[in-house]
Amino acid sequence: MQFHWPSQTRETFGKSLIEASHTLHADPRFEDDGLADLLDRFPREHMGIYCFPRQSEGRVQPAHGRADGISGRDLLEAVKRGDIWLNLRDASRHLPDYGEICDDLFVQLSAASGRHILKPDLGVLISSPNVNVQYHLDIPLVVLVQIRGKKRVWLYPTGAPFAETEHIEAIALRETEEDLPYSKSFDAHAEIVDLEPGMAITWPQTAPHRVQNGNMMNVSLSCEFMTLPALIQANAIHANGVLRRKAGWNPRQPSGLDAGTLAKAGLSRMLKLVHRPAGAPNPAPQFEIDPEAETGVRML
Repeated sequence: MQFHWPSQTRETFGKSLIEASHTLHADPRFEDDGLADLLDRFPREHMGIYCFPRQSEGRVQPAHGRADGISGRDLLEAVKRGDIWLNLRDASRHLPDYGEICDDLFVQLSAASGRHILKPDLGVLISSPNVNVQYHLDIPLVVLVQIRGKKRVWLYPTGAPFAETEHIEAIALRETEEDLPYSKSFDAHAEIVDLEPGMAITWPQTAPHRVQNGNMMNVSLSCEFMTLPALIQANAIHANGVLRRKAGWNPRQPSGLDAGTLAKAGLSRMLKLVHRPAGAPNPAPQFEIDPEAETGVRML
């Protein structure tokens, strides 16, 4: 498996959108038989199963589902004809062969970017034709690797008005999921990338984005990671959120590795030692995968 990162990756990493190419889409593990095997082996209780409504103004949240007692083959067929988004989080931790893919990817990214990679993780996304993923952001850095199908990604600038400080803090504190309030006016400021098999992208930390699948099943890898500056930034955001909620402060959003950001990152580490909030509870399932249903799902 080979990734080809552009020659300017070292200079632009973490500052702008970077496009790369890869050969992973030729791996037989991502053909139907391999995906069915993956869905059988991956612990079902750790699988994120979603139906997304159409993107609209404001905040759009997915419905959560379950897929108990269904074979990987039937689950894959339901995805092909339904309106389903599967997120196999931490596949690199649960399955050794996907851990090897994760290791190779990040060794190559580290060499191209000149950064030491921390907390690497690889998840597998398997999603239905024409599904969209709502406007959201991730606290870690991300590499999105396209394996099968085509999708369009809208990437927006960091910070307000695209992501208000309080919303970023709520995500860092795990008070909410990653979704954000969306306005169609934001699209005038978005970079648009049409992803096809053999392409991969990474973008600046906490940049909001949304995704629209083409008219075919999609398979992608969502690979989260940190660098030391990204980890410091994430911890400073966490500290700001605690200070805002517990002390009534109005701290500014961290930008760069100045003395204030470093101090807040240190404070965050201490806060996590004495108090680690439980985060938002897992929502109750609203549907279940039903291989016999026309849409592949049955509402509960």
